Amino acid sequence: MGSEVLEKFRPLFQPRSIAVIGATDNPFKLGYHALAAVTSTGYAGEVYPVNPHAEATIQGIKAYRSITELPHGIDLYVYAVPEVQVLSSVREAVERGGRAGVIFAGGFRETGEEGRRLQEELVRIADSGGMKLIGPNCIGVLNAKDGVNATFASPLAWFPKGDVSVVSQSGGMGNCILNELMDERVGIAKFVSIGNRANVEFADMVEYLAEDPDTAVICLFIEGLDRGDDFLRRAREAARKKPVIVYNRGFTESSSRTALSHTGSVASSEAVYRGAFAQAGLLQVESASEMACLAKALSMGGVPRGSGVFISTHTAGPVIAITDICERGGVRFPPLRPDIARAIQEFIPRHALADNPLDMFAFAWTDNSLYLRAADLALRQEDIHCAVAVFVTGAGAGPTFPAREYAEIGKKHGKPVFLCLVAPAILSQEMEDAQKAGVIAYNTPEKVGRALVNLKRLSGLRNS
Repeated sequence: MGSEVLEKFRPLFQPRSIAVIGATDNPFKLGYHALAAVTSTGYAGEVYPVNPHAEATIQGIKAYRSITELPHGIDLYVYAVPEVQVLSSVREAVERGGRAGVIFAGGFRETGEEGRRLQEELVRIADSGGMKLIGPNCIGVLNAKDGVNATFASPLAWFPKGDVSVVSQSGGMGNCILNELMDERVGIAKFVSIGNRANVEFADMVEYLAEDPDTAVICLFIEGLDRGDDFLRRAREAARKKPVIVYNRGFTESSSRTALSHTGSVASSEAVYRGAFAQAGLLQVESASEMACLAKALSMGGVPRGSGVFISTHTAGPVIAITDICERGGVRFPPLRPDIARAIQEFIPRHALADNPLDMFAFAWTDNSLYLRAADLALRQEDIHCAVAVFVTGAGAGPTFPAREYAEIGKKHGKPVFLCLVAPAILSQEMEDAQKAGVIAYNTPEKVGRALVNLKRLSGLRNS
């Protein structure tokens, strides 16, 4: 079954050839940006720009004046044309053996009854030739590993490669999630702006990504579902294989009305969605930032085997915030074993108390080896499953947290280590270096607290 699903969507994610319908040399047209995006990644397959007014080339690539001039069997068609040209263009592509398509244009079911009728006809045409469509009313598809950028956004080629995949009903919210992931230095495997969901649904994508060898974490932004039972059934199967994170909006009167006019989605009640997602083993979050922070921990293998945390600091305020969030979410800070507490008491300042949380005052800022010695001892304790260090960065003018050595201690004990590196985003090099070393790093205590709580919640979903 897995290989069948992968092959079904191979033309979309790993096309051997791409045709851009509406391609142009005019930078003020969508077709210009669509063709530029396709070539922005160094895509290795054949590219076919199509425009009835084309000269010999478009953006330096041999051009074609109609779909009927194209070779038979092109895998992926990217439609950068107005909605009035979409149906005829898809029909011609189906007749030429097209396997997959991305449709940017709106004007379909999100516009009312006539738009709904047009979309139904679009689906009928595509289904007659087995063509899978993303959209309409979307920004397209990205496969970072294989250099496929079937969008109109060349900058997506800049995103680092990784193992987190995102499927978003909204192109704009998809970009919000991608931006948060980039800020957290999380790499992307695949991105799908699914739009109006012509004949490819969320259920299809979670089923595909559950089998995709390049995806370890699945992130979804959902405004509404048409066939909720089918989605939940397939999402439940996916969640047994990989973590599935859901961000769901569209419950108030205004947001629900916007969702209907945006992608033609009809929302249900918030309570219904929450209950259904939880029963399916999907973890629901409240923001794009929260989604990105959890995806980072999962991508970096930061799933503790239990809910016991050791936390150490040189400044108490951020720890108060972290522990408050954590304990309300069921994350524990076990007291240190007497022998471990005695060993820590020997090297921390005399007025400090060997406890969990452990406050070592400013001594640990100037002598940050104290963090390493304390973590090495605390992680020996059976009911402590991960460590968190809180450190205010010196921003190049003071001590730097010893991230590489800290990561080695975590590996030695087989337990993840987290770092709350208090710093503005503009001073990001220390954060980047820490993550390259294997430390799961965040720049606010709230992010640390929510990530730890969500990791616990995910473990509870998997064990239920």
